[in-house]
Amino acid sequence: MNQQDSVCISAYGAMTPLGQTLDEISHNLQNGITGIREVKKFDTSTFKTKWAGLPEYGNENIRWPKRPGQPNRPGELIYAEKAVKQLVAQFNPLEKYSPDRIGCVIGIDEPGVDPERTTQFTAKIGADKCKKRDEFIPEGTEFYRISEMMDLDVTSALKVIHKHIPFSGYTRCHVGLCSASLQALGMARQAILDGKADAMIVGGVSAKVTPFNLAQLEAVGAVSTDPLLEGPARCRPFDIRRSGFMPAEGSILFILEKESAIEAREGQKYCRLKGYGASLAAQHVVAPHTEGREMQLCMERAIEEASLPLASYSFVNAHGTSTKLNDYHETQVLEGIFGEDNVPPVTSTKSLHGHLIASAGAMEVLGVMASFRDGFIPAVANLEQQDPAIKVPVVKETQYKPITNVLKNSFGMGGLAASMVLQNPSVA
Repeated sequence: MNQQDSVCISAYGAMTPLGQTLDEISHNLQNGITGIREVKKFDTSTFKTKWAGLPEYGNENIRWPKRPGQPNRPGELIYAEKAVKQLVAQFNPLEKYSPDRIGCVIGIDEPGVDPERTTQFTAKIGADKCKKRDEFIPEGTEFYRISEMMDLDVTSALKVIHKHIPFSGYTRCHVGLCSASLQALGMARQAILDGKADAMIVGGVSAKVTPFNLAQLEAVGAVSTDPLLEGPARCRPFDIRRSGFMPAEGSILFILEKESAIEAREGQKYCRLKGYGASLAAQHVVAPHTEGREMQLCMERAIEEASLPLASYSFVNAHGTSTKLNDYHETQVLEGIFGEDNVPPVTSTKSLHGHLIASAGAMEVLGVMASFRDGFIPAVANLEQQDPAIKVPVVKETQYKPITNVLKNSFGMGGLAASMVLQNPSVA
């Protein structure tokens, strides 16, 4: 592959809290319209968190416990199916490439066991049989359908995508927590650069707004439970009162191809992937490294690979979770890389759509695509008083101007980290 021949996003399919199309997402980002909604999927009366970033479809149609006749199917697979159908409607890579030259890398959360089904099973067989292996296994085999158990495998989303695009090339299923889908984009891009594939299906799938997961997040203090702030207002990156993120879910899928191949078939170029960096600093199970080491390494690696002047960056789409530690350390590292007085405008769209965990990076790349197309930097919602310890220029009102290069960050629990340099394809 020619060194000048970049990898670009040529199609997308999305099921997100801000909508399904680039038009919807762009409109909502420009106007500060939130996708954080009151949770209808399950009873939240015993939780402090009653709001989440949810696609309207998922909030209305996925239920815990499940309705009579509703299939026992994880939300991840429902969202993946919706996204891949939209993706194929835009561009089916099989029209251009053979199956063995099409690959797939998906960032995903491990699908969760339905606690309602588990409770039903336990009640059915009784406590005594649960302790006896020779009785427990036959009862479980009879109660659970094979398809139910198969759907709990992390590769189940790949199977859904494969049903619509039967690829047979380089394939990976990446469980990388909050950095999963941005790391997936990095892997897929590299597969094309290395000649392992001509086209890659890539993105993130996440459906972790569930009773079980919400209980875990509240227990470790990761989500905002500020009783003085209601609903969407709790998600406030860089604000002095930030206290945790807002959980969210959805699925975003892309097609990656060589830029020359897209141009040859007169296809759409949404975004150029110019540089990628990944790192790990496993110092703490939840908190970032005390010196932001993983953040610094992945940003430096992405910027170095992109080989673009620091002054050419239009803005930074930060991980910006609205947690005390992430926002502080991320902005400190940005100052160290760009210089205290030279950091580009910094924004975090999680303030409008919440934290999609494994889908977070892909969601935010989709937002950058909207910025490239429509020429704007989205404001950080709910920013009432910027934390004085955060010195970088945080975007308080939507700014309109041509956008060229953007640094995108995604950092995961346990010290996983990824950064990607994105470029407007209109830049020569």
